[in-house]
Amino acid sequence: MLWEPVDPVAALAARFGFTDAGHAVSELATVVREAWGGRLDRCDRLVISASNLLAWLTVDGRPVVAKCSADRARFSRLAEVDDLVAWLHSRDVPVAAPSPAPDGRLRVEREGFSIALHPLVRGRLLDVDDAGQVEAAGRALATLHEELAAYPRPIGEEARPGEQLVHGDFRSANVLYDAGRITGILDFDEVGSRSRIADLAKAAVLLGTRYHDWAPTSPETRTRFVAAYAEEAPLTEAQQDELDRAIAAVLNHFGWT
Repeated sequence: MLWEPVDPVAALAARFGFTDAGHAVSELATVVREAWGGRLDRCDRLVISASNLLAWLTVDGRPVVAKCSADRARFSRLAEVDDLVAWLHSRDVPVAAPSPAPDGRLRVEREGFSIALHPLVRGRLLDVDDAGQVEAAGRALATLHEELAAYPRPIGEEARPGEQLVHGDFRSANVLYDAGRITGILDFDEVGSRSRIADLAKAAVLLGTRYHDWAPTSPETRTRFVAAYAEEAPLTEAQQDELDRAIAAVLNHFGWT
């Protein structure tokens, strides 16, 4: 389990219909073979997060991550998100672009599941105790906002004035760092049209959070992160005032004031 305090075998059965891990791996092997024409060499790890099952696999000698969803209501949105991530990859944004099947599909539906294969991105979860990593993250979010603003198709509701597509969950659990740079921005499941200042505020407060024991970043870390962001995407005085109010609202929402 990624963050829930429940029995993983019971969750596998209740949410995905798999009797055990072996059954899940067998089904994944079938999908990999039939849809991608690949051979599943081994499975190193299975992780459950709500209605998602993540599997760390080696397929034809190549490390990949399979992301499987059992939430039918989200299948069409997941396909839209995959298209977005593939587009970001084409723009040199560090994302794990889905690997297309031979017929061009980025996501395959099979027996109640929607499955995509992503390359394994090298790196460690962002460490907010490292000033260099915090600054790299701030610059990366600014660049991501710029690229998302240029995406030619809406995801979900149309953006209102002052809104654009934003990541929605930019924090340590979804940002990888290696060899002096951000190597992966992961998990675009929360992408949607909102104010980029609101997205920046949420990221500034939650940047250090992973899966358990959430806590706000220090004021010093937030200042460093925002300053690095502003190097790439300068903020007007009005935007800085809006950001200060938005940060206070995030802190208040989590009871950290």
